Amino acid sequence: MPRTAADRLAFIKNLETGTPIHPALRAVADDQPSASVDAGSSVSFVGDLPLGMRSDVLNSTLLAQLAANKKYDRQKQTTEWYDYYKTVLETVGWVVEGFSLGAQSDASSYGSVDKLLLKLAATYLTDAEFGLFETMIESLKDVKNGDQVKLFDSQAKSFNEANFQLGVASNSKGNAVFKIGVYTYSASENIDRVLFYTFGKQSVSFYAGSQTMVLDEDVYSQVREAVLEKLGSNAVNLVINIEI
Repeated sequence: MPRTAADRLAFIKNLETGTPIHPALRAVADDQPSASVDAGSSVSFVGDLPLGMRSDVLNSTLLAQLAANKKYDRQKQTTEWYDYYKTVLETVGWVVEGFSLGAQSDASSYGSVDKLLLKLAATYLTDAEFGLFETMIESLKDVKNGDQVKLFDSQAKSFNEANFQLGVASNSKGNAVFKIGVYTYSASENIDRVLFYTFGKQSVSFYAGSQTMVLDEDVYSQVREAVLEKLGSNAVNLVINIEI
């Protein structure tokens, strides 16, 4: 595991991330709560998190997604994918535990994916954070966020399998804290909209996990420019603010 600044920079330089798939415009947030689709992730931000730190969360986790996508099949090699996702996150400065996803045997009883996600989020978010999370999910149902959903689905799923991340980021003593939920599921038919898929009578295998990650500002400041350089146009093309 790289530890020195030079090792971290060399690791980032050698990552393979692929090229942009879906061009999109990135909106500008303010000092109020906001939310963004970040490739196959969607993040809600508490208002106390400065804009620069919001970008740090989005860029660092985007880099981890793209590097893991290049290394492993996002839908079919989820264990390996999350192991490498974790490696990249740790290298750029996140303090991360292992990603452990547990089977949700009663998933279909919730009727649709969004209802299950809300139930799961309530177990690891505060009431205020849950409110932001719920607003983000509900906003993605709105036609005005059609491009955001299209981007998210294009990155998070492949036919009948999905692998995605959702959560809430906030500020704690000058470091970004990201309460992240990680989810994978497969269905017996094509998944149309990842977050709003209706289970019906279809056979569905759903796995979920969550943890709280902290981005060490002292470490990330050493690699911030290298992350941006490696992302290139992906930092714009694969991130869109959600209209909430």
